Amino acid sequence: MIAVALHQRSARALVVVLALGVGAAASSLRGLIAPQRARMPDDADVLYVPESQYLRPMSLGYREALADLLWVRALVFSGASLGHTEVAAVQRYANAISGLAPRFARVYQWGGVTAIYSGSTVDRRAVDIAIEVYREGVEEFPENHTLLYGLGMLLTHEVSSTPGYTPEETAAAKAEGMRLIRRAAAFGADPLVRQYAATLVSDNAEASLARQFLEAELAQAQDADYRRMLRKKLREIGAGASVETVEGIRDAFAAEHRARAAYVPDTVFTLVRDPAAPPVP
Repeated sequence: MIAVALHQRSARALVVVLALGVGAAASSLRGLIAPQRARMPDDADVLYVPESQYLRPMSLGYREALADLLWVRALVFSGASLGHTEVAAVQRYANAISGLAPRFARVYQWGGVTAIYSGSTVDRRAVDIAIEVYREGVEEFPENHTLLYGLGMLLTHEVSSTPGYTPEETAAAKAEGMRLIRRAAAFGADPLVRQYAATLVSDNAEASLARQFLEAELAQAQDADYRRMLRKKLREIGAGASVETVEGIRDAFAAEHRARAAYVPDTVFTLVRDPAAPPVP
């Protein structure tokens, strides 16, 4: 019994010695780190984001959950640093989140907009990073009109208004941007975007392309002001005669839709209607 008691007492003493040693080592380490930590910026912990290739195994299979945590952290970071946001940190956040959850479309738009508009100045580095983030989004979502329009606007306007681009780069970016804006209009962008796309086409494309695009827009347009603008654009490019033709086809289709299947959306009726059916009086 005495031997057991001595053994237990020795074990407790060893634990105390080890605890004291660990505490002293930690205190010494804090003393060594404190001066270096004081020289680091306050936001250093949020500026650093590991690359997605390291985050994926760290997530232990919960990639979307980790992406959600990074997304919240990214929003807090950009909100707290608005006006002086580090554009490289924006790109790291966007790449990390999209690498974990590539189908999270919102992050691409956030990255493209934040890289441009949350810093103190807009320079070529910021524009290039925004374009890169948007391109990744468009590659993942080739029919997302929000991403298409955002990238199109960057290429059409920001490149030409930002110093550092050559005339050749500006011209190529503007041509690509106009194509993307027209694609955004074709994939369901709101009327203002479609109106802008129509302006780009009629101002910068050949008359035949402008006519085809404007006629297609007029055939499906719902907004009265937008349709009025389209009619005006068609007349300006010498295609005023097609206005009556297109609107006649549109009115006939609307009448047939109301008479035969008013209970289904017009897009569905386009697919199920019988072209051989007699015309509606």
